[in-house]
Amino acid sequence: MTALALNRTEVDGAVVVRPTGLLDLTTYRDLRDGLLKCAAGQPRAVIVRLADGFRCATPAFMSVFTTVWMRVSEWPGVPILLVGESPEHREVLDSGGGGRLVPRFTALDSALAALDQPLDRRRDEIHLPEALVSGLLARDFVREACGRWRVDHLAESAVTVATELVENAVRHARSAPVLRLELRGGRLTIAVRDDSPEVPEQREAEALRPGGRGITIIASLSRIWGCSPWPRGGKVVWAVLGD
Repeated sequence: MTALALNRTEVDGAVVVRPTGLLDLTTYRDLRDGLLKCAAGQPRAVIVRLADGFRCATPAFMSVFTTVWMRVSEWPGVPILLVGESPEHREVLDSGGGGRLVPRFTALDSALAALDQPLDRRRDEIHLPEALVSGLLARDFVREACGRWRVDHLAESAVTVATELVENAVRHARSAPVLRLELRGGRLTIAVRDDSPEVPEQREAEALRPGGRGITIIASLSRIWGCSPWPRGGKVVWAVLGD
């Protein structure tokens, strides 16, 4: 198997990754999963520097960057940027390698400068106790944020989703949950982090049994939902509301 290494540094809150080695069928998954892991930590951005020492068996394997971009576009919403630092890599990127959706630059400084452009993005977070009162605290937090951000039309669904996620974290994950709200482009993301790695399952509700319907409710109210591992242990269950 061909080795592929990811050299990682942090610059101004962004994770900068410089892959070295050959990207082919045997290393495609390593690069994909490595970049997804970098994004899971919710840095300011993940910037991939393509320079001497990195080769691609065929241009088709450059689709890995589009795959990563699509996986993180909803959650955690971390920008993926490509920097072609050699003439060879710039030519590949200019010809469509890496996909047209992923922003491309010719220098790291240019990529970092692009991150300084104002974005229509708002974020707020609250740490809650490992107690059922967290559901009430979550509801108040969400209502206040929706009013402050002028997305009252999402408030009712957001309150329901946040309550279900928080109470699941307390009851089933036995954790003190962290609730994060993020508004981007009219879409509201609700995410709850807990200490359990167990992935929640969507099950058919039992009509006479209270509870057990959390994920079903979340799925019905959200345009998309998912569960992602947290780099320092545990997981994040998230849902996106809005068109």
